[in-house]
Amino acid sequence: MWSLYAITNIGIIGYISSKIYRIFKPLPMKSFEDTYEDDEYILLCYRIKFEHGTDMDKLELTNEEIADIDKENKIKYITIEYMFNGKFMKYITYDNDITFPFYVFKVDEPKFPYYPETIILNGVIVTNYITPYLGPLCNFYSDMNNPIKLEDALADHPDFDSFDFNNGSLMMISNDTPVNGKKCILKELPCRLTWKRHAAVDPRDEHKLELYDDIMKEN
Repeated sequence: MWSLYAITNIGIIGYISSKIYRIFKPLPMKSFEDTYEDDEYILLCYRIKFEHGTDMDKLELTNEEIADIDKENKIKYITIEYMFNGKFMKYITYDNDITFPFYVFKVDEPKFPYYPETIILNGVIVTNYITPYLGPLCNFYSDMNNPIKLEDALADHPDFDSFDFNNGSLMMISNDTPVNGKKCILKELPCRLTWKRHAAVDPRDEHKLELYDDIMKEN
């Protein structure tokens, strides 16, 4: 009998002690620099864009609901907002495919990261609006079915109505690469969002980098 009481009391004391420890010593939160043994995907919401221009936000969505919604109002595309290993990301599906997560394999970080650090549309810096669409592979989902349209990625920009998506250029300046430093990718409009994962594929163009320097001086 006394042994039963002793075991019970020890268990209660251990439980209370663990609770007190968690209050004064909370578990560490994951940061952007953390490494992950398995990729972590957290779905945030779905944003439905209709052909007639209105929007609908949904925290949960099924294929059956999509079919019903599409019958009433034709869906133009669906934006999936999510977190990937602590980073905010977006994906646009044009065929109403909401399969999530997108990749069943673990995404390996490249030895030498290569990504667009600055993105400029006809002299306007739009980096913060575009980079969430880079995706886990840092390639704007070029391995998926349909490339993301530039105008759709910038739909929330306050100057959207003044943008010309058919004339001019889209400039992307990379981060510093180990051998050649920054690289400038210049695309004539109209264009869709694309990016190659490895710096060696893209040449270094001094003339384009000078053009970038001139734009930054104006800003």
